Amino acid sequence: MRTYTFIWVAGLYALLGIQTARAEFRGVWIYDPRDLDAEHTMVHLKAEGFNNVFVRLSSGGAAYYPSSVMPTAPDSGNQARRWIEAAHRHGIKIHAWHVCFMMHNAPTSTMNKVIARGEAMMDYRGHIIRPSYGAVVRAPAADNTLDFEKAAMIELATKFDLDGVQFDYIRYPIYSVDYSPAARKRYKEDTGRTVKDWPSGVRKGKLADEYQRWKQNVITGLVKSVSHSVRAANSDIKISAAVWNDPDIGCEEFGQDWPRWVRAGYLDFVCPMSYTTSETALRKWTRKQKSEVGGRVPIYPGLGVYMMKKPSQLNRQLRIIREEGMPGYVLYHFDKRMLDLFFPSINN
Repeated sequence: MRTYTFIWVAGLYALLGIQTARAEFRGVWIYDPRDLDAEHTMVHLKAEGFNNVFVRLSSGGAAYYPSSVMPTAPDSGNQARRWIEAAHRHGIKIHAWHVCFMMHNAPTSTMNKVIARGEAMMDYRGHIIRPSYGAVVRAPAADNTLDFEKAAMIELATKFDLDGVQFDYIRYPIYSVDYSPAARKRYKEDTGRTVKDWPSGVRKGKLADEYQRWKQNVITGLVKSVSHSVRAANSDIKISAAVWNDPDIGCEEFGQDWPRWVRAGYLDFVCPMSYTTSETALRKWTRKQKSEVGGRVPIYPGLGVYMMKKPSQLNRQLRIIREEGMPGYVLYHFDKRMLDLFFPSINN
């Protein structure tokens, strides 16, 4: 009798456009696995109907586990094993959140080597950028960067019993980069152009648009190469990306042409970072994302709970993405505030 009741209720929910816990993808991002108890977190996620978790396990600088590719971040132990075991013990799928290029937690000596090779991102003034945590950012155009990102993602996909791996920050942090020696060298190799007035010659004038497209192609080529290599190493793992909320801005401002990656089959799903307190903006972005993807892969919007002041804001945003036909969502990011303030009232 209980089975028939569930089927009837699930059918009614589908008719009304309400997702069931079994059907809807419900996830959270875990920013720093060292700050939370994995078992305690999974108990709460399971109780509230969550079925996916994205745990930041590595970056362009260090890993939160013993790695053969990069240094281990301080006070980490083996966070990968701890979180994977806890997630699977509670029937929750776990994805490794990998922050591309950003050398968070890397030793100074490692960052200095990247700088010495001319493989650190630079702005148009020739300054090495450090957009967060004082960390250097690897230049996407460098061969060593591709090799590093590929090795890092393959290690995650093969060393651990993960359900997925996710690209994050797979873009340029700001519009006015990259003008590093590595970018200059690669641009010449790819186009045959020798630009004497660097970087002004590619920032202004007839080469400016070409250089922006070239930057987009560099990121796309890296995604393609890493995706193919990861799938060759583990055909069962899901590959996703946290991407810019507005596809046009992501492409033009940050070199992240993620609809192109979807069309080419490099990703299994996307999580647009639809962080806003504006319901109008959320609906606008969601419709644009749907239009660009065209049903090729699932879209799970990322909702910025950290920006919200009360649970009703989150529930209204959940209603919007459900009305727009989104098959799930991911919340940024799980912490004590989210647990205490939002979880008791979340509309799951």
